[in-house]
Amino acid sequence: MLAADLWQLNKDNEGSSARVIRTRQAIGADGKPLRLDVAEIVGPDVAFLVDSTINACQEAKVEIRAVLHPVVTGPAGKRSTIQVHLPLLDPHMRADLQKRLEDSFADVAVVNSDFHAMRHKMEAASAALASVKATGTRTSGEIAEARAFLAWLADENFTYLGARDYTFALDANGQLAAEEPVVDEASGLGILRDPDRNVLSRGAEPTMLTPAVRAFINEASPIIVAKASFVSRVHRRSHADYVGVKRYDARGEVIGETRFVGLFTSEAYTRAADEVPLIRRKIENVKAAAPQGSRFSAKQLDAVLKNYPRDELFQISEGDLERISSGVLRLLLRPRTRLFIRRDRFDRYVSALLYTPRDSYNSELRTRAHRLLAEAYGGRTTAYYPSFGEGPLARVHLIIGVDPGHPEPDEDALDLQMRQLFETWEDALARVARATGADQTLPARAHFTGAYKETFQPEEGLADLLAIAQMPTGKGLRARVWGPDFEAHVSRVKIYHRDQPLDLAEIVPVLERMGLRVQAEVGYPIRIGVDGAPDGMVYVHDLAIDRPAGQKRLDARFEQTFQAIWGRETENDRFNSLVVALGADWRSAALLRTLCRYRSQSGLDPSETVQVRALAEHPDISNNLLKLFAIKFDPASQGDLDARRAAAAPVAAEIEKQLEAVATLDADRALRRLLALIKASQRTNFYLRDGEGKPFRHIAVKIASRAADPLPAPRPYREIFVWSPDVEGVHLRFGPVARGGLRWSDRRDDFRTEVLGLVKAQQVKNAVIVPVGSKGGFYPKNLPAKGTREEVQAAGIAAYKTFVGALLQLTDNIVDGKTVHPAGVIPWDGEDPYLVVAADKGTATFSDIANGLSADYNFWLGDAFASGGSVGYDHKKMGITARGAWEAVKRHFREMGHDTQSQPFSVIGIGDMSGDVFGNGMLLSKFIRLQAAFDHRHIFLDPNPADLEATWAERKRMFDLPRSSWADYNKTLISKGGGVFERSAKSIPLTPEIKALTGLTEDAVTPDALIKALLAAEVDLLWFGGIGAYIKASTQSHADVGDKTNDILRVDAKDVRAKVIAEGANLGVTQAGRIEFARKGGRINTDAIDNSAGVDSSDHEVNIKILTAAAINQGALKADDRNALLASMTDEVGHLVLVNNYDQTGALSVMQATAAADLDSHEALIDSLEAQGKLDRAVEGLPSTETFRRLRDAGQGLARPELAVIMAYAKLDLFASIVGSAAPDDPAFEEMLTGYFPRELEKYGEARKRHRLRREIIATMLSNRIVNMTGASFAVQKRDAEGLDAGHISQAFEAAFSAFHLDELVEKINGLDGKIPAAAQTIMMVETAANLRMLAGAFASDPALGRGSVSASHARYHDAIAEIRSVLPSALSPIVLGRVETRAEAYRHAGAPAGIAHDVALVRALASARETVDIAAETGWPLKATLFVHHQVGELLGLDRMRAAARDLQPRDQWDRLALQRVADDLPRRQSELSIAAIRFAKAAGIAPASMDRASAGRLAADWIAPRRASADRLTQPMSAFDRQGGWSLAKLVLLGDAVREFVYAVRAETGG
Repeated sequence: MLAADLWQLNKDNEGSSARVIRTRQAIGADGKPLRLDVAEIVGPDVAFLVDSTINACQEAKVEIRAVLHPVVTGPAGKRSTIQVHLPLLDPHMRADLQKRLEDSFADVAVVNSDFHAMRHKMEAASAALASVKATGTRTSGEIAEARAFLAWLADENFTYLGARDYTFALDANGQLAAEEPVVDEASGLGILRDPDRNVLSRGAEPTMLTPAVRAFINEASPIIVAKASFVSRVHRRSHADYVGVKRYDARGEVIGETRFVGLFTSEAYTRAADEVPLIRRKIENVKAAAPQGSRFSAKQLDAVLKNYPRDELFQISEGDLERISSGVLRLLLRPRTRLFIRRDRFDRYVSALLYTPRDSYNSELRTRAHRLLAEAYGGRTTAYYPSFGEGPLARVHLIIGVDPGHPEPDEDALDLQMRQLFETWEDALARVARATGADQTLPARAHFTGAYKETFQPEEGLADLLAIAQMPTGKGLRARVWGPDFEAHVSRVKIYHRDQPLDLAEIVPVLERMGLRVQAEVGYPIRIGVDGAPDGMVYVHDLAIDRPAGQKRLDARFEQTFQAIWGRETENDRFNSLVVALGADWRSAALLRTLCRYRSQSGLDPSETVQVRALAEHPDISNNLLKLFAIKFDPASQGDLDARRAAAAPVAAEIEKQLEAVATLDADRALRRLLALIKASQRTNFYLRDGEGKPFRHIAVKIASRAADPLPAPRPYREIFVWSPDVEGVHLRFGPVARGGLRWSDRRDDFRTEVLGLVKAQQVKNAVIVPVGSKGGFYPKNLPAKGTREEVQAAGIAAYKTFVGALLQLTDNIVDGKTVHPAGVIPWDGEDPYLVVAADKGTATFSDIANGLSADYNFWLGDAFASGGSVGYDHKKMGITARGAWEAVKRHFREMGHDTQSQPFSVIGIGDMSGDVFGNGMLLSKFIRLQAAFDHRHIFLDPNPADLEATWAERKRMFDLPRSSWADYNKTLISKGGGVFERSAKSIPLTPEIKALTGLTEDAVTPDALIKALLAAEVDLLWFGGIGAYIKASTQSHADVGDKTNDILRVDAKDVRAKVIAEGANLGVTQAGRIEFARKGGRINTDAIDNSAGVDSSDHEVNIKILTAAAINQGALKADDRNALLASMTDEVGHLVLVNNYDQTGALSVMQATAAADLDSHEALIDSLEAQGKLDRAVEGLPSTETFRRLRDAGQGLARPELAVIMAYAKLDLFASIVGSAAPDDPAFEEMLTGYFPRELEKYGEARKRHRLRREIIATMLSNRIVNMTGASFAVQKRDAEGLDAGHISQAFEAAFSAFHLDELVEKINGLDGKIPAAAQTIMMVETAANLRMLAGAFASDPALGRGSVSASHARYHDAIAEIRSVLPSALSPIVLGRVETRAEAYRHAGAPAGIAHDVALVRALASARETVDIAAETGWPLKATLFVHHQVGELLGLDRMRAAARDLQPRDQWDRLALQRVADDLPRRQSELSIAAIRFAKAAGIAPASMDRASAGRLAADWIAPRRASADRLTQPMSAFDRQGGWSLAKLVLLGDAVREFVYAVRAETGG
């Protein structure tokens, strides 16, 4: 029972993210209280739950008898359920325990919530220390050690509980003042969110600067470690550990502190002390004070002793051996000539070990040395034993026999003589140069210091000179690994730099990020003479570097990496440590960086620190990842894709197996996702080289996003990620043919998230054009910090060029009509030549730059690559985006009974007159009463504009200026109480007029408060022409919006009092905000609908340029004439684009009018698209199943913004189906293709027919026309529910649309804009759309259409239906004729002219005209006679009533709709069959058709029915009963449908059919 109680508690709260805690007396299964209590806690599963629970109970001194902790999975993820069995508690103890549990879990919640923030804060504190310079008391070593300690803490050695920043007060002299430090309360994380939670004292905090705190501030170490003053309520009950990190200003002075509180983990206490940063330094300092022994390892000493002459080992004394071996060890550190002498104890001989550089050793030198020794001792040369080991020195063992009384020479003098036997250092340098064939002038031009020559042999001097000779010009440097490894994990490196020595602070961070530590550094200047120029100075920095344990000695890859970092060929970050850890080169490290950076942009992956650690700690996996990448993409690896797949498979399998041994989840996740990314990669430029044979500075990878799990939804079709030291960027495409802008992003860490959010809107917006949505964004990483606007722009352009060039490098070209892959690029994705870009935020003037790159790459699209350039259709000059949005504005107001072009209306806007959308928009009507506007600089207020002509002219003047702001507005035109105010002002005084406009009552408010009031002000139109998300739903938080900049300005949609919102700019309103605004009666579409004209214009430009390029190639158009031709068509292009805006907003109005009735079909559409993975309702803000249920119960449909989304997705889905069908090849659609282009291009028919996107253009126009005219669900459900080919559906639609002259009828209805109420137009369009769905469905059921062209159907029906239409009323039954008149009267009553009202009303009855044409063709009778007979058969058998009922019934759900549709589709076929039988009866009876009228047709039908009266009565009699019993229902209609079929079968049987 107790377990069931716990389960139910969780079930009741599983939808909540809050943690529920209750402490109660337990109840048994019989409902009686038990003698025990239970504490129960349910909520999301996070860390520290059980241990914190137990600790709280123990602290309350409550005995724990049992603990249950099942973890279950709920709708929102894993949930933790805890039940603790306790003794029976009194009310006081129970309340006390409840309070302790609540306090504990409050801490647990904030600790878990802020974990990443606290960790990032510590990383930031460490990063800040990197920029702190060493001083006299603060060494770089101490700083490095402090950072190492913080890194060690972050490496799972510290459990974060809280963090908080403090700022220390300074006195007038800049010294620490006695005042209390200032607590930055907003910086509090974890438990230190609570301002009352103290770190160091139990009293009020912050405290005054105590001597202890002041001592910490003044000491050199940047770190303090201590115990906090409170006991942790999380994880374990003990005093928390406190780590304080100083913060410094630019001068290196302490200005504050960041305090971290937490708990050291168990691993922190079990690690050896000399492995722990900070501790090990203390230990080393203590040891340094004691006498030091040999600094060389026992292993190296062992090598010296093992290689010591064996005879000498037998005879030598321990003192001599220690003396000589230590001397030999020192000699190995600095190789040179050296003599070691040992006297025979009986004075019979002298044993000498002579060490000399092996390159200098020869027999002549050995003989001279031997003779010199013999002469010095008055002895004789007896023997010699040369030895050549692996090191740089040669050793010769010389024996000199002596006689008693021999001389006793000075051994130091002998050693000096030996050295003098060899050349001088300079001589030796020259000799070495000659011996090695080096440039003989190098030694002569070089001047070394004495310290250098004392330290290094001439051979090393020559090596330095050769390295200097290879240095790049300018301020570049060179690195060189030299010398043997004399100590474990220590390498020697030289760094060369011209003109001035390097600051160690410049070198150390580079090496540290490579995982290395500088042990020692000595600098040596070398003066180099240059002919005819002053001597130059090169500084040689000799470094001893500690390597990580287990890492191989440094080599040329290290040198190349260091030079690449210094030369900014790569970034200076932790990824460079992979060069040492993996033995990889710097380019391979850069590739891994690129892949990791892409993964990081997803927002789903571990941090960069975790990624690097995972790669470094698993070198076998990392190198296999590089191997797999090379197998896939290295052009040097011969073989086709099949061979590469075969080679890659075992490597991938090996990686999968290796991943099983990875111990930590984070590492496994990081490595496994890199594997998935490489598998999903399709192309790369990694192996390409520039004209000089060097790799490009940027790396680009093309990715099949849907295979690179996990990625946030929606996942693109393809994307290209670009990394370079200067820029990172991504380009997302949702299909092979896609377009969208490239924006200059200011979001370094999540620009992909920004682009993904934009491409969702772009995808919907692109429903009206050929390409689907794409979007790109790039982040320039090295903009000049204090550069001018021009300097910043230049850096941004350079980054843009890199980014766009990378995209082109991976894109196929078309040469002579054939697709060509880029040279050196291995494509895994087949042909992919379509890449089109456009301007966006920050790149408005960059199109010509992009087209210049297109020309450089000889890209097949030429200057169609980037639309909107100097040769093309400039959006701002055309005002096309604003004009498109204005079509929506005009429709909104027209449907409210207001004409924006002739009647004044009030506007509040976002933007200024220099902007494209705002500026153009505010010039589209001279009746605009612009009452207020704002941008990032000013707030414009004109509360009661009077002279609208003058204010329009002033806006026009400002728009025409090269640059302008609201400050340029003529203040004399502003009405009383208004003005132009700076947004930087502290406050703005409010006049009575401003108060009336805004509803504010204060006398002065901040600019932000004023803007917020303007957004909610009562106004006719709220016009979004600037960037920013200013309106959200009341159910959303500001964080949900993702636009932090405007959080303070944003308002809830429910508070917006504007009548209409138009989004000329993107994302002005969140989708949830749009829905909320629409639900409360506001008029709004979506940004994708409103501002789609821009992309439509660009798409026309691209396709026109493709056509004209083909015409030029065919010789039909002169290249020099193209630009003028493009310019001449500007107005017509604008017209073609605006037609789409007009049609699309009109389609939305029709969908909105029937939204409630269509709710089921809309839900079915969403379900279908979501099931196919084509739509994510959560991402698009579409209703859940439960929300649909609530809407259905309330009798509501989708809101207009929701309809806009499903309309777009329906078009996109239908487009994909049509383009994959044969329909675009139907010759009937050539006219549609022709109509897409301006009339001036009609002459280039051959180029148009061969247009590369011919099929896509036709499919786009068809999908738009079908969805605009029939609604979002018709075609898709027709395809999915009935299994019809989308191409066949589109042909059926077009046949119905043209054959029944509905195109002409729609044009007439639209022509009534402003002449009749918009409501009348809407209801006529609703009727027309319903008729079109019916007619298209009928055509779709005709198999003959699928075998031929729409042209055949048009020829068969178009003229015939026109003929029938003229006589149709005289043939209709009274029932049908009455229904026609009822509909016509409704349209007339709404305001429609009688003629058009009648035409619209008649179409439903005219549907039978197609049947009439088919019957006439079958029987050979004239149309008119056939018409009368067909309708009389329907009237006498009641089929006209059934057809009317099928049209009038309102289905309850989607299934009723399908059943009803089946009956409605079947009736015309059955009636046609019966009419044919009746006419054959007439022909057999010799009845002439020429004199046939309605009366005679009635007699004929009656005579034919008479012998079948009984069967006919089974049809007609129930209809009378239905009238008496309350009318028709679906069940009744289905039953009668069965009766009709039985009647038809009986007639067939009679005729033998």
